[in-house]
Amino acid sequence: MLHGGWLSASGQEEEHPVEMRQEQSVSREMERTGEEQVQENDEQYQELASYARRKLNLNTADAAAMHGLGLLDGLQVDALLGYRKMLGPLVSIYELQAVPGFDLVLIRSILPYVEAGSGLEPYYTIKDYFRRGKHQLELRYSRVLELAEGYRRGGDEEVRYLGSPDKMLLRYRYRFGRYASWGLVMEKDAGEKWMKKGMPWLGDHVGFHLFLQRLGKVKTLALGDYTVNMGQGLIQWQGFAFGKTGAVMQVKRESEVLRPYASPGEFFFYRGAGMTWEKGNTSITGFVSARSLDGRLSRLEDSLSEGLYEEGTLASAGYHRTPSEIALRNAIRQYTAGTVLKWRARQGHLALNAIAHQYSHPLKKGEELYRLYAIAGQKVYNVSADHSFGWRNIHLFGETAVDGRGHPAVLQGLLAALSPKADLSLLYRYEHKAYRSMYGNSFGESSAVGNENGMYMGIQLKWGSKWLVAAYADVFRLPWLKYRVSAPAEGTDALLSLQWLPDKKSVLNVTYRYSQAPADVKEPPLKQRFVMNERRHHVSARAVLPVDERFTWNGRVQVAFGQGAESWLLYQQVQARLRKWKCSAGYTWFDTAETEGLYLAALGFPGDQSLSRFSGRGHNGYAQLLYQVSPVLTLWCRWQQSVYPGGKSNGTGLEEIGGERKTSLLLQVQFSW
Repeated sequence: MLHGGWLSASGQEEEHPVEMRQEQSVSREMERTGEEQVQENDEQYQELASYARRKLNLNTADAAAMHGLGLLDGLQVDALLGYRKMLGPLVSIYELQAVPGFDLVLIRSILPYVEAGSGLEPYYTIKDYFRRGKHQLELRYSRVLELAEGYRRGGDEEVRYLGSPDKMLLRYRYRFGRYASWGLVMEKDAGEKWMKKGMPWLGDHVGFHLFLQRLGKVKTLALGDYTVNMGQGLIQWQGFAFGKTGAVMQVKRESEVLRPYASPGEFFFYRGAGMTWEKGNTSITGFVSARSLDGRLSRLEDSLSEGLYEEGTLASAGYHRTPSEIALRNAIRQYTAGTVLKWRARQGHLALNAIAHQYSHPLKKGEELYRLYAIAGQKVYNVSADHSFGWRNIHLFGETAVDGRGHPAVLQGLLAALSPKADLSLLYRYEHKAYRSMYGNSFGESSAVGNENGMYMGIQLKWGSKWLVAAYADVFRLPWLKYRVSAPAEGTDALLSLQWLPDKKSVLNVTYRYSQAPADVKEPPLKQRFVMNERRHHVSARAVLPVDERFTWNGRVQVAFGQGAESWLLYQQVQARLRKWKCSAGYTWFDTAETEGLYLAALGFPGDQSLSRFSGRGHNGYAQLLYQVSPVLTLWCRWQQSVYPGGKSNGTGLEEIGGERKTSLLLQVQFSW
């Protein structure tokens, strides 16, 4: 169960379902390539923290607000809306037990964030928007104590980091429930300099936003930084979203079109203005954005005009540590405009979506054969139509899209309650090999949209309130080449998960995942690469057991094998609550194949949505303290060290550290009033 009282202070150690979904959504491609997923978008965590302080009223919330919790699937939202329509507002939160599909486990998970007040939307004035909310100021500091290669290269500025190893973040945010939000974010990454001389308080990245809702017929007004989510992500989705996980009924994307952006990530957001105007069952959203993106420009000869022109490739990492990275900063200007016209029915909606981007320099797609259909040129267009309708125990959703070159993409899903104890999900997707969208992020084998066809089926079975079995099977095909797959290919992905909840606070989960994914291989003495399906088995077990009222033990085991490579990871954690103190300590042993990696969630700052990758052979330990000085002030400290026995160094490139140890210190101060 999630405890709202601690959420704003410590948070991530209570979000076990979120952690499991993050770890289960790790793709085979991430395991092979060594990608460490750092979303730097903690909007979902901030949303739950806000609802923990000012609860969501289930009698007035619409479908998008309910989905925004991240804890309800489409069938459950339909069931609650249908119950409310038939029997009127909930008299008490305990009445949720009478809603079809709402069992005790689900009710406990949402209880810290929801309430059942009156069925009338409260009336607030503009003065209320500015006076009745909560302020929060957050200061973060982190540093790797050992110096990496990038800081040790003396006076050769061309190949070293120009800033200090300190990573810092300052974030101020004011929130008044679902009605108002504004704030400021400043961040400096490790290795970066301050933005300007004489302004030591200004980080390398500065963001701001003003977001208001329910101003008469103006449903939403967004100024500054914001994100846009459309349909099922075929043409646009910048919010946090999971891939294939054991939560087989949560395969549908659902969100408000406009969302405030108050995270430190520097790429997946817009900067400008947006507004949603609503009258009756119809709403229209429009937004514009103008911002500078990092990119690499190349100057080429134009044989037709005998002049020079520049092409560019975008860079999304957001790092400005070396002269070469600084040269990428704000090199390409992006102008964006889009609109959503939505018609709401009794239990669903139909929407038309359009988005267009224009760039100051033509985008270059690269010369590799797999990039043949990549985005190129100065203009990118996409349009789509999406729908979502519920009927009895069935929920249908989907989106059909076309890009500016006429290439189609289709996604159609179905959720069905076969019985009170059995649920089914189906999802079909067809994405033309040449279909492309700039910020698409739909459900599938790859989050990038295009060059994928597939069929997914999931089933969920319940026994009483303690046992849950979930399974899915996904068969997909790649019509064209992709990175490290040099021919069209097919693949399979399947998962089986068993969960036991012996009491309110204990969780036992065992998951088996099988993947058969295409990848390039090269076998001596042959010099030519060929594509084969790599078979991989991954078994994980997870347990959360309370020792008593103050102490909780958390353990995770992961074993992966296949293609002659074996990897394993064992994680142990103990948490303790002692009055105003909350302490935890953990230890991880790992031994992975040379080209493999295993992942754990929630080993960074609270709610940062990051995954930590463990590769090689070694162990990792951490100790964490949280002290609730007062309702206004919270202090948070974490020490962490990884050890690779016998290693002469760890890390690569400018991040290489001499010796077998890597030690990190993370500090956070949070003021709330």
